[in-house]
Amino acid sequence: MSKFRLFGGGKARNAFERCPGWVRAIDLAEDDTHRLSDSDLAQSLSGLRQRHQNGESLDDLLAETFAIVREAAVRTLGERPFHEQLIGGAALHLGSVVEMRTGEGKTLTAVLPACLHALAGKGVHVLTANDYLAARDAEWMGPVYRFLGLRSALLSEDDRSDKRDTVYNADVVYGTPSGFAYDYLRDNLTYTKEEVVQHGHFSAIVDEADLVMLDEVSILPQITAPADGPSDHARLAGLATRLKRDVHYEVDEVRRTVSPTEQGMALVEDWLGAAVYSGDDVGLARRVSLALQVKELYVKDRDYAVVDGAIRIIDAATQRLLTDRRLGTGLDQALDAKEGLTVRRERQALAEIGQHGYLRLYPHLAGMAGVVKGEGEAYRDFYGLEALIVAPRRPVRRVDHEPVVYPDDAAMLRAMRKTVDEKRAAGRPVLVGTASDEIASKISLTLQAGGIEHDVLDARNHGFEAEIVARAGHPGAVTVLTRMAGRGVDIRLAEPEGPGLFVLGLGPLTSRRLELHLRGRAGRWGDPGESAFFLSFEDPHLSLPRPFERLGDAADADEPAVNRLITRSIEATLNRLSARTTEKSAHALRYAAVQEEQRAAVYTRRKDILTNGFTREQVNSLVEKVMRSFVIDARAGTEDVEGLSTTIRNHYPATVGLDVIAAGLSGDPTSKARADLIEAVVRDALSASAARESDLGPDVAAELRRRVMLAVMNQQWAVQLRDLDDTRDSLFLRTAAGGDPLTEYRRAASRLAARMWKEIDEQFVGYWFSVQVTIT
Repeated sequence: MSKFRLFGGGKARNAFERCPGWVRAIDLAEDDTHRLSDSDLAQSLSGLRQRHQNGESLDDLLAETFAIVREAAVRTLGERPFHEQLIGGAALHLGSVVEMRTGEGKTLTAVLPACLHALAGKGVHVLTANDYLAARDAEWMGPVYRFLGLRSALLSEDDRSDKRDTVYNADVVYGTPSGFAYDYLRDNLTYTKEEVVQHGHFSAIVDEADLVMLDEVSILPQITAPADGPSDHARLAGLATRLKRDVHYEVDEVRRTVSPTEQGMALVEDWLGAAVYSGDDVGLARRVSLALQVKELYVKDRDYAVVDGAIRIIDAATQRLLTDRRLGTGLDQALDAKEGLTVRRERQALAEIGQHGYLRLYPHLAGMAGVVKGEGEAYRDFYGLEALIVAPRRPVRRVDHEPVVYPDDAAMLRAMRKTVDEKRAAGRPVLVGTASDEIASKISLTLQAGGIEHDVLDARNHGFEAEIVARAGHPGAVTVLTRMAGRGVDIRLAEPEGPGLFVLGLGPLTSRRLELHLRGRAGRWGDPGESAFFLSFEDPHLSLPRPFERLGDAADADEPAVNRLITRSIEATLNRLSARTTEKSAHALRYAAVQEEQRAAVYTRRKDILTNGFTREQVNSLVEKVMRSFVIDARAGTEDVEGLSTTIRNHYPATVGLDVIAAGLSGDPTSKARADLIEAVVRDALSASAARESDLGPDVAAELRRRVMLAVMNQQWAVQLRDLDDTRDSLFLRTAAGGDPLTEYRRAASRLAARMWKEIDEQFVGYWFSVQVTIT
């Protein structure tokens, strides 16, 4: 059975070796499952769940489960999963990223491992690119789950918190990565177990994996609150316009960083009249960096648009305008200032997690996409997953033409209009795609000038996405789209026996994957089709051998250059761009890993307190630790007597007198006098804590201990997030002339973490004694 190809090893090789046997076992069980009544079929899945609880592994139950699910799909949807879908489902179960081409049935494929993993009773999450696809897939596949006695649900942003708890109690939940991530963050700001809606992370199946797991790897869901502090973004935006690239600062396009030179930094400090690093405003370095970043790295109408006087972020992969997306860390305010808009009040992150960090929470993680080829290394490096390509069920009948290069954009667009008009006149549906929103607009204007009616699907027209893509297969229909708009919605031919969809891609080039995705729109499930790519010598990414660079001037105005060296150069360009994109993501993840490690420690401790409370013994241990630290850190002699007295009284109602403190500080930290003072202060503080417990009563005291510790952790983690951001941006500036900012960041982050835990301990003790409690 040669149904798939392997990239890498590990889990993918496991799937490669085991799938043929599983498929044979599923086929052998088909007759028996077909003879079962509806109720018996559903009951058989319950029996498998019991067997799993009794110790049988999911691997051992895969063939029986898949056979049952296949029969349920036939009875409810009228669709019988093919061998290719069984193989894809098995590979997903084993933890691979699976390539299945457009039209091969990825949505139904995901149901197979989802039902298998549901046997564990720990919840299965199916994550996809947007709300539309999540809602569509949940409704479409719902009958299969219900038939088998499983509960499926849709996670919607509109759900109230009480409804979300019900959603997460379902066996299989469909939703977007950001929806799941936001709930995870909310759960880690709660004060009672009853407020938590997610009940752990067990299995996640990611559809449109290339978008979710690679293109959006650095997306940072945040929960924020208004922040205090200076609002000088407008002033700094003006300053940034006066600085010159490669003179006052240097830009690293791969790492997406902007670093002032020594000359630039001296000029900035002279203009501001303040030290950027050593002054009282610790966030100034970050805000200077933000002003330069939005100047150089964020391009209007590519990365963001101004709509009705407000910034709207453009999704890099789909070109959608995102009305609810914030960049965070002050970038939104810097963009406001750059565009001369009213600067929004800056917000402080209370909790945040990168999309990559959230997905890594699932021990069972897998993905599927229309194109995986060429990205195996990225999946392996980012998630530890191997790639596996499932061959299409029917041979691909699509004819793919080599890319051709025109002298300039104008010639490329004229050739595009002529080609589209010819194909349309022949009754073929035509899809024209580009990675550039700007080129898409030019395509539309060129078609209009030729009197060619067409639909445009871009960042400004995504509201009708499904409708536009659905009619794109009609004879003579012409559709223009940018990047990967219309993901997950198949273009179905109105006349399957006709000449098929003609796909025409126009530069600029961005990656091999996007080229393959666009070509793959044609020829779905054995349909006829054709694809071609037109490029221009004006393409900023195109790197051609020197003799061919002159072709742009020498070639006939409307004749393309066609040459094997050009084709090879285009392939090299695509490989280089893909490598650059992967390195950008990898660079961001190296920094994110530092925060992820600290967040895991905070949230693990937080979960323990939320579940088990914070005991009286733990409070006493913390009180002793904090008081001991205060006394040990005090300087010997009379200089710190008043200071130490004030410090301990700010944390608990101390009765230790100044004379006792003075006697204790007469010796160094290792002296007997200091040891006696430590004992006296600790004894006094523990006595005060016992009195506090007695006054409150056991139930109120237990509730107060837990709430105070959770509140302090929430507060200090928000401070830590801000400090980590400020530190990262500051280090980019300081290490511009040399050094490794990542190494310095790790060291600084470690110091900040130690300070955070110390602050948590000390603030808890202070609040434990000082918070006023009203008992009614």
